[in-house]
Amino acid sequence: MGAPFLSRPPLTIVNNIRVADHAMMLAGAAAWLFFDLPLAWLLGPAMIGLILAIRSKPVGTDYVFGDCGRGLLGVAIGASITHNHIDWMLDHPALGVGLVIYVALGGGMGFLWLYRYCKWDRSSAWFAAFPGGMSEMIASAEAFGANIPKVALSHSLRIFCLVCGASFASYFFAGVTTGSLGFGEAEWRLQPLVVLTMVVSIWGGRYLRIPAHSFMAPMFASLMVNLVFEVQLRLTDLILVFGQYFLGWSIASRFKGVSKNEVVEILKQVFVLLVLFLPIWGMMALLLDRFTDIDLASIILGLAPGGQAEIALIAMALNANLAVVIILHMLRSLAITVVGPIAFALITKSKPKRHSSV
Repeated sequence: MGAPFLSRPPLTIVNNIRVADHAMMLAGAAAWLFFDLPLAWLLGPAMIGLILAIRSKPVGTDYVFGDCGRGLLGVAIGASITHNHIDWMLDHPALGVGLVIYVALGGGMGFLWLYRYCKWDRSSAWFAAFPGGMSEMIASAEAFGANIPKVALSHSLRIFCLVCGASFASYFFAGVTTGSLGFGEAEWRLQPLVVLTMVVSIWGGRYLRIPAHSFMAPMFASLMVNLVFEVQLRLTDLILVFGQYFLGWSIASRFKGVSKNEVVEILKQVFVLLVLFLPIWGMMALLLDRFTDIDLASIILGLAPGGQAEIALIAMALNANLAVVIILHMLRSLAITVVGPIAFALITKSKPKRHSSV
């Protein structure tokens, strides 16, 4: 019989776990590719992570690769936004007003569902219900003594269910497949600059405490390079695959820290939460479509509750207005990240227990 597991060298244990995890996640991507579904390299690994978590064998940590995946996609999306997109958005202030109403109604309804009916503690329900940047909401939740694994898992499952639903809907109703996603012609000679921009901006975003820094900071950096120097930092197909896979791995690795029964239970609660969100989401999308000249698909994706990078990929595959989608997500994330903890403290008359290091 072999040596006991705990007596093996730590590096061997980590390598064995990682090889097995990646083999299964790649099999998930292959299954998604076989059926020609969009975002195969993202949703395939994420699906395997959820299945393994339900079987009490969650995928290990994603180390820095999740940030790299979000960063690469942020760089690519920033390169796709132009002066015309920005000028156009500034002429539509009604979007901001609608967004505030939408967040207040949707987040408040989600809080009541988790707190009143699912019997979550108050702080966990609050920071799980409002769809802000995951790491920022986890940091705020930790400061108010929430159940961090439950909050993290609820955000991960919401993003997974949301992006899966959008992926299937775009496949069946718009014919979007694995070959639909592209950022335009890309040059290999620019890829070192893509990676450098990604690394430097992620570090800078973390230092400056930018919300959703691993996605937002690279997107802003790439946008500035595009607008100032007229250099579009587009990803080649191979780099795009790596970006999607790292992002899928990151989602898969979030399905841990709770028991098998809790994973299944939270999955049900989050699914109902999204179903309850649908009428508010649809009503606001129709109102904004009625009172602005923005196409309905862009508004729907822009109001999607979470998953900036993932929803942006679907927006590009559908040829939606990327400026609308990204700016609405950015405003929502900033508003919830800044106002959410303050509102919770005022409503509950509680104070942060300690500074969070998340």
